[in-house]
Amino acid sequence: MPSAGSNVLLLAIGVATGVAAGAVAGCAQEAGSCIPGTIGCICEMSGVCDPGLVCSDNRCVTPDVDDGPIAGDSSFGTPSEDSGNTTTGTPVDCSGTTLRVASYNVQAVGAAESEGWNALGEVLRRIDADVVCIEELEDGETGALRDLTMALGYGEPVQADASPGIGGELRNACLGRVPLARIESFTARDLSSDQFANDVGRDFLAVRAEASAGCHVSMIAVHAKSGLEPLDLFRRQVEHVRLVQAIEQVRAEHPDDPLVVMGDFNENIDDPGLGMVFDAPPAGLPGSYELGNDIELPLAYSPFATIQSANLAMVAATHEDSDADGTWSAFDGQGVRLDYLWVPASPDAIALDAVVVFNTCLDDGIDAPPSGAWLPLAGEPVPCWVGPAASDHLPIVADLRVP
Repeated sequence: MPSAGSNVLLLAIGVATGVAAGAVAGCAQEAGSCIPGTIGCICEMSGVCDPGLVCSDNRCVTPDVDDGPIAGDSSFGTPSEDSGNTTTGTPVDCSGTTLRVASYNVQAVGAAESEGWNALGEVLRRIDADVVCIEELEDGETGALRDLTMALGYGEPVQADASPGIGGELRNACLGRVPLARIESFTARDLSSDQFANDVGRDFLAVRAEASAGCHVSMIAVHAKSGLEPLDLFRRQVEHVRLVQAIEQVRAEHPDDPLVVMGDFNENIDDPGLGMVFDAPPAGLPGSYELGNDIELPLAYSPFATIQSANLAMVAATHEDSDADGTWSAFDGQGVRLDYLWVPASPDAIALDAVVVFNTCLDDGIDAPPSGAWLPLAGEPVPCWVGPAASDHLPIVADLRVP
């Protein structure tokens, strides 16, 4: 049954959709989409326009003579390419800049106005993150996601490209209340020296958030291969090797940005399979799976150590006022931890002010004993049933700050 909060959300969507639809139609007549992986053309939020067009009043239009930068110039309509002041060339002091981020496997967005769609909206409203990266956006759900996020005050969803056959009909997406630009939707071929590699199921989605003017944080959203069989572990480890390659590429492109990696890694830290060694690819891999020839064998199953090798540290996150840390099937305080947030290992890069695994069944708006995680959230607590109606996963929410 929908709650009162759901009814409020539906009213907001009725207003927001009408405005957004006009923007999309007007833009599509002259430009189509602004940037791969998004729908519509709110170019001041989403990124650059198509070649030959410029962003004006949130629409991609044909420029007048002497109109300034041409569309397609990466510095136009997007966050600047460095952390300095692009007008004066002087450095920007980003100290004290804050950003609330969240990672959330939503299981599915659902059809507009469905119970799951409304429940997801209530969770997103409550956690009130500046940037949310979601996993398990299904093919065909972009419209429903766009309606939902626009109603909640987010810009155009930035999403990964469609997954190859080995990844199924799921992809990652990120939503921002701050300017958010897509860096890349990384496939195996983007990362491997082997042009025939096809060993990443779901693209790693890299985005860049402008937390404040001239101050950026790069992020990578991950949804690793699931499963407990040896072939699943093998594929998951290969994906983690590829993830480190994606991290290296993002750092090379934006060396001054703190980098946050988050998502559903489909592994827990005490899995008995950790340490398994593969001398050769296991039997049963999909026919279209192509292991890149740059993957060295033997290959040890060590996903956490692989990420740590990229100078990232796992964030310890627990439920509100609890030491429980489960993120899947965990509303009763049990469950398994599959979702993680990784930040630079050096505290000089970014500081973690607070973090929580958001569980609607523990959300009372009060930082009460026993000691545990807690965050100030938006509005009133939502009923317990809303969380399970939204997803079988719980989101991780963190307040970050540039020291």
